[in-house]
Amino acid sequence: MTRVFVAKAWLGGAGVLMCALGMVLRQRWLVGSAVGLLAAAFLLRFAERRTPDE
Repeated sequence: MTRVFVAKAWLGGAGVLMCALGMVLRQRWLVGSAVGLLAAAFLLRFAERRTPDE
């Protein structure tokens, strides 16, 4: 398990949780922040080094 994988997992989990809370509490800034976290988790997938075999 790489450091990048751990970072993606935390960012994704925090993003989903913040999004759910934002929708329940009707706070658009929470949903917007959650989208930012999820976007960061998505972009981190390009930071992983891959071998030519994969």
